[in-house]
Amino acid sequence: MIPKKLGKSGIVYRRGQQVVLKNTKTDKKVVVKVIMHDSMGGWLAENGEGDWEWYREENEYWPNEENYWVWVKEAGT
Repeated sequence: MIPKKLGKSGIVYRRGQQVVLKNTKTDKKVVVKVIMHDSMGGWLAENGEGDWEWYREENEYWPNEENYWVWVKEAGT
């Protein structure tokens, strides 16, 4: 199922949805399960080990973050 195109960013992420994120610095891709997403914080997601972690989007709220992430696709598509 492709995310709906709504809102300012154009994509709606749902709790429990599995998505692929890519690190903008290293191009490393990870599959995570979305816990929460917002345009200020990025993705709070559960990684493969079951740990919750923030995956930050590049924006003015996190100017000193070392790693930024971008959405690639929904997992399994």
